[in-house]
Amino acid sequence: MVEKVEIPAPLKRVVRQQAGFGCCKCGFPIIQYHHIVRGSEKPEDIMLLCPNCHHEATSKAMTEPEQRSYKAHPINVQRGYVEGMLKVNQDVPVVNVGTNQFIGEGDFLLVDGESLLSLSISEQKLDLSMKLFDRDDHLVVEIEQNEWISGDVLPWDLQCQYQHLQMRKKSRDIQLEINARNMPIDIRADMWRKGQNFQLRPEALMFNGVVTDSGVKNLCLVALRLEANTSNKTFSISPNPQYGSGILIAEPDIRKRTGKGLQAWKELTCNHSSAILVGNKKYSVKQCTKCGKMEKSWK
Repeated sequence: MVEKVEIPAPLKRVVRQQAGFGCCKCGFPIIQYHHIVRGSEKPEDIMLLCPNCHHEATSKAMTEPEQRSYKAHPINVQRGYVEGMLKVNQDVPVVNVGTNQFIGEGDFLLVDGESLLSLSISEQKLDLSMKLFDRDDHLVVEIEQNEWISGDVLPWDLQCQYQHLQMRKKSRDIQLEINARNMPIDIRADMWRKGQNFQLRPEALMFNGVVTDSGVKNLCLVALRLEANTSNKTFSISPNPQYGSGILIAEPDIRKRTGKGLQAWKELTCNHSSAILVGNKKYSVKQCTKCGKMEKSWK
């Protein structure tokens, strides 16, 4: 195993931008940082490689001249994918999970307070953080904001097309699939932790663990996440502490449900600046000039 060399965050950002936010050789958006010159803190000596291509480089199968060539001509930039292959056309994640929509940045699935799946958007690209465990509770992959932190890449089949990512154990079922071509983003996954299993399927979001055969359908969860607690044996929908509260929307029509969810997110995260619309002896009506939220207060 190659010893990991810490790279300052500002330098990482420069290297990511130079590479078009993906592997310099193949463009895959889940990446590792590779030193062409070990220990260097010059951006020209550091490149982005996916776990497969990184293995090729560290095993000396990719020569230094080849590394320099990929660094100078990253495939994403050559293709015009300067925002990366997971470019998204939205400011806040709106995600389809089964027949549900999650709206907001941050953690979506947790077991005993540990996040298994988190999404955010920066620089017009989707940032993914996740931990994949097997059924025996062994950590097999850890990804933090699209950086492959740990896990053996050899058993994995990693595929990506523009705005589409798929990870599967070779010759096995899909472990994670993200389709960012549309809004909402579609996500499919099979995630385990401490005997708790989240199955994110096209037809439903299913959970088995402290409760069995629990499903969530046709809801919009704004700044909310799903949590399993193995100590008190509960499965719950809870607000993201980052925002203090969340909003659950039940609406049969998906377009209306998503629209209401986006408005709720806008109001929830707004730093309100209100103007009085109606004012009399009994009550006043105020409306936020930023998000449009209206409030009526009695005097």
